[in-house]
Amino acid sequence: MLVVTWLSITDQDQDLDDLSDAILRQRELGLLIGEELETHAILIDETDEMVDRTDERLRRAKKKLDYVGRKVKDNKSICIVIALVLIFFILVALFR
Repeated sequence: MLVVTWLSITDQDQDLDDLSDAILRQRELGLLIGEELETHAILIDETDEMVDRTDERLRRAKKKLDYVGRKVKDNKSICIVIALVLIFFILVALFR
């Protein structure tokens, strides 16, 4: 009977050692995952900052393009007026 009890305790002791090893591996894995998450959080923050800077540059470029578009439109109107005035003088010269 004493031998059976001793074997049972020995088995339980081995099971506890195995469980302790598994818990230590889980802890190490959890720490590695935590470090990886911190690295990814830093990368996400850096990417967010780059996106914000790029967005601001795109907004400025769009404003400049809108300005140029308005100027071209204004210049186009001036060119049409000048062309019509020239045509008017040509017609006046032809029908004199």
